[in-house]
Amino acid sequence: MRSNISRLSAISALLLLTACDHLTQTTSGNDWLAAHPPQTVDMTPGNIDQAVRDAAAVEPLLRFPARIGIARLNGWQLSTIPPDEAKVWTDVAQHLGDKFGTFVPVSPFVVAMLEPARNPQVITSEARQTIETIRIAAARQHLDAVLIYEADATTNTKSNSLSLAEWTLIGAFVVPTENVRADGTAQAILLDVRNAYPYGTVQTSADDTASTVRFERDEASVAVRGKVRLSVVAKLAAESEVMMRKLQPELAALDKKQLH
Repeated sequence: MRSNISRLSAISALLLLTACDHLTQTTSGNDWLAAHPPQTVDMTPGNIDQAVRDAAAVEPLLRFPARIGIARLNGWQLSTIPPDEAKVWTDVAQHLGDKFGTFVPVSPFVVAMLEPARNPQVITSEARQTIETIRIAAARQHLDAVLIYEADATTNTKSNSLSLAEWTLIGAFVVPTENVRADGTAQAILLDVRNAYPYGTVQTSADDTASTVRFERDEASVAVRGKVRLSVVAKLAAESEVMMRKLQPELAALDKKQLH
């Protein structure tokens, strides 16, 4: 599986290069464009300068309470959220309460129904194709924004100080001579369904180690990898909750600014 960082950096490279666990954004595209007027008169469609301005021309539309979608990626494919991870997100929704709205899983069945509508002449990369299809599916479910996340864990095994016991057949079965280490990473981005405005990014990591006998090394690797993956998703969800709480007053301030 490709690196999670390389996948989500395709969505938000500059944001994910920072050391913060989460970042938020509520800046105005109109303000940015006004502060950076075009330096040339040639703004032909397809020109890189025009493409940059088109990318900047988005406004934060999200207001709480809202319908927030949760989309889990496996590779670049939308996958069903496992029950243990679903409980983590349910807990976050309960912590945030009704004033933030509701959390709704983006259905892989809705995505599958809409996939034939993809236009390969317009959407050229696998990453962009997946994100655009998720946005379309989220629109079909009448969601305001969608939190797209991915979590992964890798393991490596090393012999420990008891490895000499493997010189005997019995020792290989009963002495924990192997240390299995799992490292997990998780990344998320909160996007507006209507205009793909990026409201924030989150990244977390976790690790764990288990000792096992050599003949149960594979089973131990699977177990510790699953434990770390759930742990990193739990941390991601908790940090996402912090991000949402930070976003609420920032977005509310935009309404006050517009009234004046």
